[in-house]
Amino acid sequence: MSRVKPFTEDNVRQYPKVELHCHLDGSISLPALREMAAVTGTPLPADDQDLRHLVTAPLETESLIDYLQRFQVVTDLMQTAEQLRIAGFDMVRTAAADGLIYLETRFAPAIFTQKGLSVRDAIQATLDGLHAGTEEFGIPVNAIICVMRDRPIDECIGVFEVASEFIGKGVVGLDFAGDEYNHPSIDLAEAMKTGRQTGLPFSFHAGEAGPVDNVAVALTMGAERIGHGVHMSGFPATIKQAKRANATIEMCPTSNVQTKAVTGYDTFPLSEFLSAGLNVTLNTDDRTVSNVTLTSEFMTVHAHYGLGWQHLERLTLNAINGAFISDEEKAALRDKVHAAVTA
Repeated sequence: MSRVKPFTEDNVRQYPKVELHCHLDGSISLPALREMAAVTGTPLPADDQDLRHLVTAPLETESLIDYLQRFQVVTDLMQTAEQLRIAGFDMVRTAAADGLIYLETRFAPAIFTQKGLSVRDAIQATLDGLHAGTEEFGIPVNAIICVMRDRPIDECIGVFEVASEFIGKGVVGLDFAGDEYNHPSIDLAEAMKTGRQTGLPFSFHAGEAGPVDNVAVALTMGAERIGHGVHMSGFPATIKQAKRANATIEMCPTSNVQTKAVTGYDTFPLSEFLSAGLNVTLNTDDRTVSNVTLTSEFMTVHAHYGLGWQHLERLTLNAINGAFISDEEKAALRDKVHAAVTA
């Protein structure tokens, strides 16, 4: 694709994109939700508009906690191996339709154990779905295993230990997600230490609903990537710390506006972070809950900040550089991007 092509939604969708921060349970399509509900005979609203209202947060969502409430309907449908396989397959299908050439999706398997599945079973079933999707659509998709930061530390450690059994089988990283405001990074140090001992790298939610201190602590503890990180804005010392660590920053514009991590698109610090030289990437966070695609997020930043093809290329290469994959896999992805921008 030539950069002189119009920066239109169709052209951006065709561009080879990479996403690093996409929650599985926040990104399942409505048809897949209906398929998952059929597995257990769970009733859902017959009208798609009514179903979308249940699982999509409005732009004027009050807070991160309010935003997270939209997940309950979905996670109730993620309690059997078959439902998780459907969810994993759907994640790859929607990624392919969005023009992605690589995706890292993340999920908290402990949430999927309410009806008898073990954490191990939940991870395996989801990976089965992701692998089937990759075989069908040709899009490599790996998994980051999350723990919820409000859960007991022993549970978090146990999840990380099980996750390590899937190294080389589709699990490429670990993460802390959930209620950041009431559970700061420093409280997670013990679990973080154990997680790092597995050899898996960390993408760490920080600086979204909590203060900049959470970013600084996460980096100090060894996080390679920061999920969101918008509260670094206006704090040059922490920005410099992130640069020294060569950390990748996983930014999610619409989600952050919804959760009130920022007051609006006009205060979203994408331009500030790019100007500071941070390794910024663009992500959806939750495709269904936020009702976005990666294509639409690029169109949003184009409309609000004037970002064009050059920035799209830069953000994509940043995502490739920050991906939890081998150098050989990164080189293959870069070749696809370079072919697109020089064609």
